[in-house]
Amino acid sequence: MRIGAIAARELPAYLLSPAGYVITALFLLITGFLFAFAGFEQGQTASLRPTFDVITWVLLFICPAVAMRTISEEFRSGTFEALMTAPVTEAEVIMGKFLGSAAFLILMLLPTGMYVVALELYGRPDYGELLCGYLGVILAGAAYLAGGILASTLTSSQVVAFLVSVFFWVALVFGTKLLPARLDENWAELVRALDPDLRLGNFSIGLLDTSDVVYFLSMTALFLTASVKSLQVRRLR
Repeated sequence: MRIGAIAARELPAYLLSPAGYVITALFLLITGFLFAFAGFEQGQTASLRPTFDVITWVLLFICPAVAMRTISEEFRSGTFEALMTAPVTEAEVIMGKFLGSAAFLILMLLPTGMYVVALELYGRPDYGELLCGYLGVILAGAAYLAGGILASTLTSSQVVAFLVSVFFWVALVFGTKLLPARLDENWAELVRALDPDLRLGNFSIGLLDTSDVVYFLSMTALFLTASVKSLQVRRLR
């Protein structure tokens, strides 16, 4: 109940903020450009695969921008102490913030349904592949948001929280692509398994692998748990 109340407070904060509309417009502009010039050419298969292939990088910047204000804004505005004196736990605060930001992410994705309508008008899209791709985007977005929330618990600066989150994900993606060449095969496979770009690529081609689902859910749970611990430490100071 209290989680829902926090989420219901968080979502309107995005909808009433100019930053929320700027982030949404930027997201739709980039994905629309990718769809129009990479995935909607004559003679191509009716698919969003080219868009999904690049959307990992789009979300890698968009999701930290969405999540950067979740806790940092509470620190900056001085409302964190009031929030912590309310009858809520750190876990409820983090989950409420996460669900509110995840709801906003889903709202941002809704207009991309126009791409599906366009594919239906001019081709015969594989809806299984499309649903799998969207599932991957939501799961990856959840992990990126959770990472952004963790960064937001560490500082009162939204810019710093954004940069920390983006740096982590960029380092992870590039690290998991470059390091395997320097390792033996067993370690190389382990490192490649941590690549979110590779995982999301499976969803984009309609391949629903349980290990990919578990990967993103585990990353989300890990970051949310770390966020709770971070708030608990700050509360004890």
